[in-house]
Amino acid sequence: ILMKKILKPIVVVAILLSITTANAHQPDISSVTLIEQESGQWTMQINASMTAFQYEVWNAYGKDSYATPAEFNQLLLSHLREKIELKVNGGAVILGDGFVKLGHATAVVFNLSEIPKLIEDVSLANFGFKTIHHSQSVFSIVKEGLDNSQFVLSEANDYQLNVKMKDNQVLVSETSSTDYQMVVIVIAMFIGLFAIFLFRSSGRKPSLQPTSILSHT
Repeated sequence: ILMKKILKPIVVVAILLSITTANAHQPDISSVTLIEQESGQWTMQINASMTAFQYEVWNAYGKDSYATPAEFNQLLLSHLREKIELKVNGGAVILGDGFVKLGHATAVVFNLSEIPKLIEDVSLANFGFKTIHHSQSVFSIVKEGLDNSQFVLSEANDYQLNVKMKDNQVLVSETSSTDYQMVVIVIAMFIGLFAIFLFRSSGRKPSLQPTSILSHT
């Protein structure tokens, strides 16, 4: 069950990335998921296309900043640590050890510093993809007994979001604007319509072939 919860954000991103071939090379969709493991340890999982991660590394460090996949991974981890800020109950949460699973749909996972057992509110700022035009990131929290609400970080909310917990529900804080709420509705409809379309398409599956991170052309 836990594995299905972890893979769900990957499925969402894979669906969006397979909508059009053009968007696969200039993707603007990603996801950030906070996941509570059975041990009580929390992790953060970031999913996006290889193209998006590669663009961000090039933009931050230059195209000649790495020579091996291992060097690329370290730069990517450093970039995301610098660009993602997470607070729980007002206290800063540190992105600790991380690893990268490379592929056309790439996943990055960080172990997080201790998070209170009772969560009242969560603040997330994700500037990791801000340089990508009109980028949008789907945010969710996976915790036993908590609903599976998803929210969108985009230009409309300056890639920052505050949510609060109430009766096992995750709710957007009242400071969120009407424009942001409209973005959430549009993205949800977008995901739903194309998910239906793709699942009805016979034999069509998103490509998981890795993109070479050593190609600088």
